[in-house]
Amino acid sequence: MATDLFGLKLLSSLSYMTKQTHLQIPKHVILLILFLAALWGGNTPAVKFGLQEFQPIAAAAIRFALGIVVIISWAVIKRIPLRPKQENYGRLLLLGTVFVAQIISFNWGTKLTEVGRASLLLNTYPLFIALLAHFFIQHDRLTVVKTIGLLVAFAGVCFIFYGKPGTNLSTAYLGDLIILFSGFLLAMIHILLKRFMSRMHQFQLLFGQMVVGIPAYFVLSWFFEGGTAAYGFSYSSLLGLVYQGIVVAGFCFIVWVSVLKRYPPSRLSSLFFTTPLWSVLFGYFFFHEPITILLLVGATFVAAGVYLVNRPVMEEQNPN
Repeated sequence: MATDLFGLKLLSSLSYMTKQTHLQIPKHVILLILFLAALWGGNTPAVKFGLQEFQPIAAAAIRFALGIVVIISWAVIKRIPLRPKQENYGRLLLLGTVFVAQIISFNWGTKLTEVGRASLLLNTYPLFIALLAHFFIQHDRLTVVKTIGLLVAFAGVCFIFYGKPGTNLSTAYLGDLIILFSGFLLAMIHILLKRFMSRMHQFQLLFGQMVVGIPAYFVLSWFFEGGTAAYGFSYSSLLGLVYQGIVVAGFCFIVWVSVLKRYPPSRLSSLFFTTPLWSVLFGYFFFHEPITILLLVGATFVAAGVYLVNRPVMEEQNPN
């Protein structure tokens, strides 16, 4: 996925998956990861703030224009080549196209629905990954445990949909469906990244899809969102975009990559199940979104289902 938080975590995790790591994780590292999970949980509220003045596609354009500066700066510091081989241009074009559709649908859906619902529904993407991987990734088939996890998470999604949002019902439900579609596209990005990682450096993948995406965002925004009318201004919306581009794509990514140099992602990933819960809390505090019983039950079922889907992989990677 992009400088978007999920893509950053995925790319860096895949990159360091085969490196030697220590099994014991100190408490201060666990607390650091939980802090990162909270910062990542603030991404969806930040998107919502940005959308108060910017149209969805325009917000994506600004966000990733900031993000690409972070990626280029880090690559220069670490002397990482960003230009891919010509034979990979087609792969990056495909990846960038899906990336554009995923981010636009995420921003559009978040504009229509509530922060908590958007974050919970987007975080169903590992379930779509499990389904897609069964058909497109060798030796990554559905098992009984994974299937149970899918059913449990699906029940959670039903609970979330059944609970009435605090905003306009028809608009919120449409936003929910768009977010689910964005989660499916996010899973597609995961599958593509997994297939392309052996051919390109992680930063080439990030940089390449952003080179495709950023011009596309600006052009699409110009034609479909009224040109300069798509770009408003308020301090809260501007801070929301800066948070997405600098804090999430910059600080969180650099810290996450640094931690992965010493500790296995399979041991740390479970801590990120708290990310959507932070989004729910932030939605309550910043946007006064109601936290209903059905939303909490749905969140619990989704988290349990995602855990069951990921557990076989985690145990296989780290049997100890």
